[in-house]
Amino acid sequence: MHVSDTLITDETLLKRVAARDSEAFSRLYDRCAGRVYAFILRLIGPSGDAEDVLQETFCQVWAQADRYSPDRSAPLAWMLLIARSRSLDHLRRRRVRASVPEIETPPVSDDVAEIHELNESRRSAGEALRRLPSEQSRLITLAFYGGLTHEQIARRESLPLGTVKTRIRRGMLSLKETLNAEVAKPCT
Repeated sequence: MHVSDTLITDETLLKRVAARDSEAFSRLYDRCAGRVYAFILRLIGPSGDAEDVLQETFCQVWAQADRYSPDRSAPLAWMLLIARSRSLDHLRRRRVRASVPEIETPPVSDDVAEIHELNESRRSAGEALRRLPSEQSRLITLAFYGGLTHEQIARRESLPLGTVKTRIRRGMLSLKETLNAEVAKPCT
């Protein structure tokens, strides 16, 4: 590392990357890849795919450096958000591949009480979700049933990321309260 490298901020390097400066990208990578890689390892584990996710992350940094806004986050935080999104995508792909046989042959229970309890839980959750304001229920449905990340939902719905996160959090808290109240009801 050059002595002058310590004088150049990550923010400056990202601006230069946005202008397609490959040397700045190389410096940014050298400076941040270790921390981003450690973060990815914590999310997906030592599966051997962490290097691929790291590469996807920095490809996105290169492609979208012009979208970085210093007013919203520090450069490393922005890169970690990208790494989180790429890691979640990887985990979803892994889960889908692992669950394909289960979809073809779903587990069957002979316990009528267990089946009834499961159906009742699904019905209660569905009713509670329908009682939420539409802006919350739609986003929760996209996140949990559609498997989309908060960033993907924000882009799809043309909403600020913070708004998406807040609506999902408020909706989940309301769902929790509703379902807890339902469980606490005495049997009639």
